[in-house]
Amino acid sequence: MTQIKIPVFSQAQVEQRTGLSREVLRKWELRYGFPQPGRGARGQRHYSSNDVHKLELISRLLRQDLRAGTLVALPVAALQALHDEYSTQTGQNRPPPETLTQATHTLLESLLPGHSLEATGLFLQSQLLVHGLDNFVAHLMPAFNLAVGEAWLDQRLSIAAEHHYTATLRQVVLRALPEPSLNIKLPQVLLTTPPGELHSLGLLALHAQLSLEGAHCINLDCQLPATEVLRVVHDFQVGVVAVSASGCMPALEFTHYVDALTRTLPEDCTLWLGGQGCAALNLKEGMNCTLFKDTSQAVRHWLSLAKAHRECV
Repeated sequence: MTQIKIPVFSQAQVEQRTGLSREVLRKWELRYGFPQPGRGARGQRHYSSNDVHKLELISRLLRQDLRAGTLVALPVAALQALHDEYSTQTGQNRPPPETLTQATHTLLESLLPGHSLEATGLFLQSQLLVHGLDNFVAHLMPAFNLAVGEAWLDQRLSIAAEHHYTATLRQVVLRALPEPSLNIKLPQVLLTTPPGELHSLGLLALHAQLSLEGAHCINLDCQLPATEVLRVVHDFQVGVVAVSASGCMPALEFTHYVDALTRTLPEDCTLWLGGQGCAALNLKEGMNCTLFKDTSQAVRHWLSLAKAHRECV
């Protein structure tokens, strides 16, 4: 008889997925009676996928200043409902303008000649730790991207400095992304740019914000042809295709790309468009696509789609 192996997770794996330290997990175990891990042959703790899923939800809700004692006692369905409610408030913790101005000035200074190559990474990492990943990508990243782009156009920054910023920012954000949730929340999101579009920091921000909400993202970075987008959608049952284009993207080429996608994507797959390149789009009436002015707006829309999907199951 074939035995079905039930997945279990070590304490280190739970820490990595939830951001909750082993000290916190053991304190909750004693104080609240949850989680109740099993024990291995040597007494090491291991956790079920159901417990890890609940811990993921609790971890996200703790960022809303809710009390652990209240959350631990709630069933998963109630935690999910709370998560849906609080997630609609995304973007309300924008840093004050003076904070953004000072941070942007410090960033540009770190990119000037005379500073070590590590200076930019250390500064970006410090800002991420201070503000949290969600606020960092929603508010600081757009301000940083705009400032670096303008400094490069004004020849106050070299091409090498601009490339260094982009590569360093990508590394910092990718390292901070949470482990994919155990509970796959639909719709899955495919992230890419049209052929010829090399700017993808907007997609990186969206990837981070969606991941924090438990979404599964397939980030294929830049320049994915429409035919390959369609292949991935069918192969992986993608529910949302998110495409970003900067102001450098030729409007006619972007319009043709969007037209090809809207004609070929399945009816149950939504096309999202974002970035400055959308301003020059010549969209035909009836095109099945949605334009977003920022990533936070797109995240809120995904949350409503995910909620509607759960209610239909």
